[in-house]
Amino acid sequence: MIFTEEVTLDAALVEKFAEFSGDRNPVHLQAEAAREFGFSRPFAHGAILSAIVSKLIGMKVPGPGAVWMSQSMEWARPIFVGETVKVEAEIESASSGAEVLTLKLRATLSGGEQVMQGSAKVKVAPRIAERTESVTKEQRVALVTGGSRGIGAAIAQALGAAGYQVVLTYHANRAAADDVAASIVRGGSAAEALAVDLSVPGSGTVLIAKVIAQFGRVDAIVHAATQHLPVATIAETTCSDLQKFMRVHVEAALELAQAGAADMGPRKFGRMIFLGTSALFGPPPPKTAAYVTAKQALWGLVRCLAAEAGPQQITVNMISPGMTVTDLTADVPARIKEAEARRTALRRLALPEDVARVAAFLAGSAGDYVTGQNLPVTGVGV
Repeated sequence: MIFTEEVTLDAALVEKFAEFSGDRNPVHLQAEAAREFGFSRPFAHGAILSAIVSKLIGMKVPGPGAVWMSQSMEWARPIFVGETVKVEAEIESASSGAEVLTLKLRATLSGGEQVMQGSAKVKVAPRIAERTESVTKEQRVALVTGGSRGIGAAIAQALGAAGYQVVLTYHANRAAADDVAASIVRGGSAAEALAVDLSVPGSGTVLIAKVIAQFGRVDAIVHAATQHLPVATIAETTCSDLQKFMRVHVEAALELAQAGAADMGPRKFGRMIFLGTSALFGPPPPKTAAYVTAKQALWGLVRCLAAEAGPQQITVNMISPGMTVTDLTADVPARIKEAEARRTALRRLALPEDVARVAAFLAGSAGDYVTGQNLPVTGVGV
């Protein structure tokens, strides 16, 4: 592989180099002085060719991040001011282990005469602080499953307020979903509600495809969809009960993540947020085996996703709220809610907005370096 750069070494370029380097040897700048030393006219600084090689290394071979380790050059004759020179860098060998390229260098004039030959060694530096895609939040698209009510609705509204275009899903309550979408639109962001049944295998993959087809991309996925909490002892819990929760919380999450990462990865930006539960941190509440088991499996998936998606600058996190005032907890007896509130340091239950603010943090630039975490929103240490 040969990389080239062609430059005319005119008087203006030679003067600029003399000014920069401080080398104002008159043989480079004055015709009379050049003749006094036996040259027919002024000739360019030889180091200008080194500068051209530096440009080749820094911009083409291997390009940004390159570290120039050594060089050797021999000049066959001076290059006179006004001559055009073509500098070539040819990859002679590559060490994959040390990531070092050995380059063969040469420079020729427009007539084909070779005026320089040499070699260089260059290290290919890896990126260790890669920047993410530079786009405005107004261009980004967030998908929020279960966005028609409760925590999902609050998250959808928070992301809309942060500038995301929002696609929120619902299972049956279209009116509630449309109300949430309308509130986001009134706030100045685009929003749309889509019906989806995540209990159907493959529905997560189809959902991502719909979002991309309509909005052109997906940048953030918040999986907040859930079913009504089970009320069954271990003895009463069936494998079918367990499978229902695993399907929505884990299998659908995997489908969303796989399809979403395929779109996010090439842009080097992505956010995945999954809803967990405070029951993961301590003794779980009774009669919730199917729910808690699925959430525990989801946490394992989140950790694995974070490790694998990280190189594509996709962050993957879980938010685990304590008991939250939503429709899902409407049937919980008041005495249990009161006891739970007293157990927190803040002496209150969580509100959907408490969780939504954490999701907006993770979805924004402040969350760039947070991944593989399970953030408790419980009002008390865990």
